[in-house]
Amino acid sequence: MNYLDLILQQQQDKIAIITDDNQYTYGELAQKAKNIRQTIVLTAKRRPIFIHEDKIIDQLISFLAYSGTNHIPIIATDASKNQEFIIKDIPENACMGVMTSGSTGKSKLFWRNYNSWADFFPIQNKIFNINKDTVIFCQGSLAFTGNLNIYLGVFACSGTVIATEKFRPKNWLDLMTKYKVNTIYLIPTKLLLLPKIATLPNTQIKQIISGSQSMNKQDAIKLKQIYPKTTITLYYGASELNYITYINDIDMTEDRTSVGKPFTDVKITIKNEEIFVNTPYHVEGISLPFSLKDKGYIDTNGSLHFLGRKDDICNINGLKISTSKIENALIKVFQTNELIVIPSHKNDSDTLKAFIAGEKQFTKQEILKSLKPYLTDFEMPKQFIYLKTLPKNESGKIDKLKLQSLM
Repeated sequence: MNYLDLILQQQQDKIAIITDDNQYTYGELAQKAKNIRQTIVLTAKRRPIFIHEDKIIDQLISFLAYSGTNHIPIIATDASKNQEFIIKDIPENACMGVMTSGSTGKSKLFWRNYNSWADFFPIQNKIFNINKDTVIFCQGSLAFTGNLNIYLGVFACSGTVIATEKFRPKNWLDLMTKYKVNTIYLIPTKLLLLPKIATLPNTQIKQIISGSQSMNKQDAIKLKQIYPKTTITLYYGASELNYITYINDIDMTEDRTSVGKPFTDVKITIKNEEIFVNTPYHVEGISLPFSLKDKGYIDTNGSLHFLGRKDDICNINGLKISTSKIENALIKVFQTNELIVIPSHKNDSDTLKAFIAGEKQFTKQEILKSLKPYLTDFEMPKQFIYLKTLPKNESGKIDKLKLQSLM
């Protein structure tokens, strides 16, 4: 079984995907992939194929065309285009390669077998309320593993994807209305642009799925003002492990660290504040339980709290400081997720710099006064830098490497 076979199992005359420029039924999507497959020179030896297409539909069709062949497809991230990967052996049962987003400038490559995603689709689709009637809006490249997974999960139950490469929130709203979208999949920073521009409530949206960043009750309230009939589900997951935990808006509080309870078949343990995950749905070649080097704890209700990555702990003049803690405090002050704190070393001195998207709202003194209930003096950033927008990678996460080049 492979992903082209999965497409062929669906209702062939039903719309599978609509993008900025194209519309395909399941049958047309499969035929496009078959046409490309006929041009592939097959070899006895398994070899990786990096897909560098810019358009979503071209990425998807190429991925399907190579599925089930000895050419193992990998939709390449922008960060990987100038990287050299030394690939000695591809695991025997690998059907695809997936990449991390490369927020630090280097993408990591992992191998997945077909069942590590496909067997989990029924579980995630049940939690996300995805079914044959789903018409889901997504934005951005399939190099972001979250996008590719959602697409294939929707296709597995004969739903429809409405996709765009364009970062134009007003256009997103128009597409949602035009194609009667009932489900949205966007990361929080993109989602929270919608209440700022929507003029009327949309009661067609029944489900919002989000992840990769934090959300809390106030964020959910803003979204439900324009999508009053929706259920919001925030997940915590990783390219290496699939989805780990989830939380619905009804259970969200002001605490941004809460990421909910585990998905079916996923077990979590905490050792010295480090999160270890045991799941059958993972990439090839890792040992279980697996650590993503994330910090957290489990509360008395069984919910996981994500406290940031272990490498978010930096040493500033001999003091250990959590940049995640500082960012969560800044989010409360600025009411936006569009910010990041990065340590800087210059002239034998370590300092913290905060990068914030948008115009300057407060004086430095006003910010420091607002942060005092949440941070100690030595946790306070020394500099606040305002940019029109912050650079992003394919997953929509802030690109630290590009910001570091500005320091």
